[in-house]
Amino acid sequence: MQDIFSQNGVKITQKQAQQFEHLYTLFNDWNSRINLSAIRDREGIYLKHFLDSVLVHQFIDFSGAKNLLDLGAGGGFPCLPLAILYPEIEIHALDSVGKKMKAVQDMADQLNLNLKTHHGRIEEFGQDQKFREQFDIVTARALAPWSTLLEYTLPFTKVGGQFIAYQGPAILEELGVEPVNEDLSRTNVKKIPNLLGGKLKNIYTGTLPSTSKESEESARHFLQVIKTNPTPNNYPRPIGIPKKNPLQ
Repeated sequence: MQDIFSQNGVKITQKQAQQFEHLYTLFNDWNSRINLSAIRDREGIYLKHFLDSVLVHQFIDFSGAKNLLDLGAGGGFPCLPLAILYPEIEIHALDSVGKKMKAVQDMADQLNLNLKTHHGRIEEFGQDQKFREQFDIVTARALAPWSTLLEYTLPFTKVGGQFIAYQGPAILEELGVEPVNEDLSRTNVKKIPNLLGGKLKNIYTGTLPSTSKESEESARHFLQVIKTNPTPNNYPRPIGIPKKNPLQ
């Protein structure tokens, strides 16, 4: 399975290959107990979870960052694979489901990863000064619609830092843009609430190989949002409001 990474532009060491194999075993064990994912076959886990989490490495090098926060981390993706790929980065994972964070922390501990989990609501943690605008990188994988997603993530991102959104093909239609590997920060992109202090700089597009059960490869889009200004203190709004009443 190590070839899956190298064939898709992600170089890993032998130690990291062993860690991914150990993670596969640990994840399967936890998944049988608390249903972290509907994907249970080896090929699917390696492609849909492991590779999907680190495919962004083709385009953006995280190695200069000191810390990273993964919001809505769920079963541990992308935070666990990123912690394997970037052992020097202090990685935090936040999710509202406590049993999932317990599982992720256990996997991280057994793998000796530099990862700490947190259980709670994004809207509350986003107002906590220990977390607010403290992270060089914030990630979220298919967490919420775009405007809601920015209200969730940008309050955690340092000025000068970046938010990386892991998205499927539908995001391009939602934003009315084409995936181009060039600076988009001056483009008038739909549904970007600039009042949150962020600018969409780039949309990178990668390809996730098909599994033996699928006939076609899948496109993966990584939206890079640069934090340019502090987020006003009233964002994120109280629990439930960002989702029920998205910013326009």
